[in-house]
Amino acid sequence: MGRALKIQKNSIGSGTTVTGTVTAYNQNILTDAGYPPFSALTNPAYNTPVQTLDPAQFLGVVGGDPTESTPSATYPEIAAVVNLSLADGTSTTAGAGRIVRQKGSHKFLVVYTASSTSAGSFIVGQAYKVLSVGNTDWNAVGHGEGNINPGDEFTATAVGSGTGTAYPIGQCVLANTASPAAGFMSIAYSTGDSSAVYASYITNKWVRDWNGMTYATYADSNLGVNVQSGENQYVANFFTDEGNVTVSGGEMVGSVSTDNPTIQLAQIASVTS
Repeated sequence: MGRALKIQKNSIGSGTTVTGTVTAYNQNILTDAGYPPFSALTNPAYNTPVQTLDPAQFLGVVGGDPTESTPSATYPEIAAVVNLSLADGTSTTAGAGRIVRQKGSHKFLVVYTASSTSAGSFIVGQAYKVLSVGNTDWNAVGHGEGNINPGDEFTATAVGSGTGTAYPIGQCVLANTASPAAGFMSIAYSTGDSSAVYASYITNKWVRDWNGMTYATYADSNLGVNVQSGENQYVANFFTDEGNVTVSGGEMVGSVSTDNPTIQLAQIASVTS
């Protein structure tokens, strides 16, 4: 599947910040913001034919766990539309979601962030990610022993009670639609000022479309083996769908590729807060 999708996270309570003469301990530190901006690189090669990425921007994308990472305009994270199949046989509606981790070339563990579930309404057998601890007895609903923190994952063994909340989580597969069916998700992107289209495959660096899709019998109703074929491939970023970059090994004279083809940039849908 290529390189697994990197997930931006914070190191909870492990940092120190100094503001003037005041030192604050146990602060959250961003441990992985994805790729460094061009301003942090030595002699960076920008995209062509015109420079549409500024020094504060970068190539590449990251996912992000909503309870363990902090998206911003400087370091966005992938936005997804997800529709979870729930343990009681129902499903969510297609709505906002975030990627927790990659499970396969087009399969992800995702969290449904369009709405949270309050203790008292947990579905037995459903996996959740703690959003707010409140006064809920989390051990009694399947968390297990130990400290409870936002971001902890558990499978509900009871409906629960109290003021705690959680996001439902589950496994979804990429689909070519703005409104994925239960068990599916979509990630939108654009190229060259096009209307939004949807990824058939995505990593930190690359995104592919659905052109000539031959993922064996891969379809919304019949998942198959990943067989690459005629999909168009683009270089992923969060900031622009204008311009091209030279492929690895290419030679540049100024901002012009002299002997290798270029690949167009694709702007991935993102969240910044």
